[in-house]
Amino acid sequence: MNRDMVSKFNPEILMELVSRLMSTLVGKEVMLTNGRFGTIIMIDPYNPLKALLKTGTEIIDLRMEKEWQIERIIG
Repeated sequence: MNRDMVSKFNPEILMELVSRLMSTLVGKEVMLTNGRFGTIIMIDPYNPLKALLKTGTEIIDLRMEKEWQIERIIG
């Protein structure tokens, strides 16, 4: 969504929508902006775009990795 569209929505309703959409992704494999792959294991209800991921034996907390984001949902 472009910024003009987002500003026209109630922020509380928009956050609830994003939170519910992200919660359906728990267990899904994703690709990060750094090219790494992981599986979403938890969504932060206060920051739904910053998930907790498992990559092999490592756990990545996107709240702490500010430069990384989910780029693509694989499945």
